Amino acid sequence: MRPAQAAAPPGTDLEARPRPRSPWDLFLTFTLIALQSFGGALVIIERTVVHSKRWYDEREFVGIYAISQVLPGPTGIALCVLMGDHFFGIRGAAAALAGFILIPSLIVLGIAAVFEQFVHVPWVQGALQGMGAASIGIVLLLAWRLSRTLYGNRIGVVVAALSFVAVALGHWPVGTVVLSIGVGSVWLAWRRGGPSSGGPSSGSPVRNSGPSAPGGA
Repeated sequence: MRPAQAAAPPGTDLEARPRPRSPWDLFLTFTLIALQSFGGALVIIERTVVHSKRWYDEREFVGIYAISQVLPGPTGIALCVLMGDHFFGIRGAAAALAGFILIPSLIVLGIAAVFEQFVHVPWVQGALQGMGAASIGIVLLLAWRLSRTLYGNRIGVVVAALSFVAVALGHWPVGTVVLSIGVGSVWLAWRRGGPSSGGPSSGSPVRNSGPSAPGGA
């Protein structure tokens, strides 16, 4: 049996916020995201669910992204599963995941078969180098957008800086960073909020329990 869904407090933005109309809406959305994702899907996912469809605000997206980072497997797939489950449970998770990998996988298989015939052509190699540079720019754009959620959060800035130094300069494994700095930051956040705060913070994702709001697409 699924746990009881937490209802949003009256008068909050969650009541009026758009949401996907159905699992099919999730499937189509994540299919379009995957078809646009050259060099990484995270920027396209963030732009779609935060800025275009407004299913999440920036802080909620960062929270789900943080969870997906510590789950096994690719981060983009974990995001799809978490977001789909957030709205429609197992059906939503399956729909989002299928949309993210089904049609794009077929396209990639076809491109790979053709690419083998032209991999040594100079202009093809130049195009690959250009796409690699574009991928770097996409990652930097995502980092800049997500960093805005740390505004006014001194502990968050310190944790982000320590994590960067540990991985980039100290060459720590990501798992070690998660189990040390990550766990420490969770403990600090819990101490600051305290168990008497009355539930999840306003920036954490809350599962919608009411009927789908019209105009969620």
